[in-house]
Amino acid sequence: MMHTPEPINATILVIDREDQLPREKALLEKVGFTVLTATTTEEGLALARAKSPNLVLSEVMLEKPDAGFVLGYRMKADPQLMHTPLVLLSSIFTQSGFVFDLSSPEARQWIKADDYLERPITPDRLEARLRSVLHRKNDI
Repeated sequence: MMHTPEPINATILVIDREDQLPREKALLEKVGFTVLTATTTEEGLALARAKSPNLVLSEVMLEKPDAGFVLGYRMKADPQLMHTPLVLLSSIFTQSGFVFDLSSPEARQWIKADDYLERPITPDRLEARLRSVLHRKNDI
């Protein structure tokens, strides 16, 4: 017997390159998320402040190669956004061979994110990781 996950009643803000957003939005809406989108970290921060999403999913390499990391610092320093989970997404390993592992205290000191996902990521794995972060924050 297959387990059907509970429906999701959460809003996710996705900050990514314009070519990625339609696919990500469709995928997340299919599993029940309400999806807001932005193509820059500035636009994303403004939207996050205005709409208070349950979670922010952001590409790391946007306007600058470290834009997602800077976004994390800015969110965690903002009283309105400091408790909003941030999940970073990138293909940094594929492009550079550099591995991000948030399990070490050292990494968590400088990567202000609740999770990091390496692209490519399957739709099922993306959904599972987002659900996990939201459950940890008791948002759904």
